[in-house]
Amino acid sequence: MSRMKEFISKHDKDAILIHECQGKSEDLGLTAFRFVAAPAFRTWCVGEGTQGISVDYALPKNGGQAPLVKGASPLKRMRYSHFGCNVVHEDLAYPVGVDVHAEKMTLKKTVEEQSKGKLPAEHGHGTEYVAPPETQQRWKKMDPLNVFNPGIGGLSPQYRYRD
Repeated sequence: MSRMKEFISKHDKDAILIHECQGKSEDLGLTAFRFVAAPAFRTWCVGEGTQGISVDYALPKNGGQAPLVKGASPLKRMRYSHFGCNVVHEDLAYPVGVDVHAEKMTLKKTVEEQSKGKLPAEHGHGTEYVAPPETQQRWKKMDPLNVFNPGIGGLSPQYRYRD
């Protein structure tokens, strides 16, 4: 709680609402929320006939700001985070017809350049993001045959990284 109190002392106290869980039942409810927020967002998008994207990014502990959304305006933007480690999960809904992959890459650039953060954060590079060269080299050294996670981080999906 000391970090939370320090944060509050530097910001508008009236704009911050803190709820400290009172017992096991509330602890479990909060944990459940963490795992149902993104699927609930996806369900909302399907029901509303929109398309959604989900990202996770890390902001620096020295005051990184929430990134501005550039490009197409989202219909809905839902942000939730881990207070202690500055990882933010963000879900954005767009009308059909918007290139959501392009919007995700624009957000990635904004997070890295404007907010001085990193995207992706805790869920890895997957096949959507190009990993930094040093990360790619480490993966190649650990998996020279490219059989563990072929195609991740902008690497070839082929055996032994062949093109």
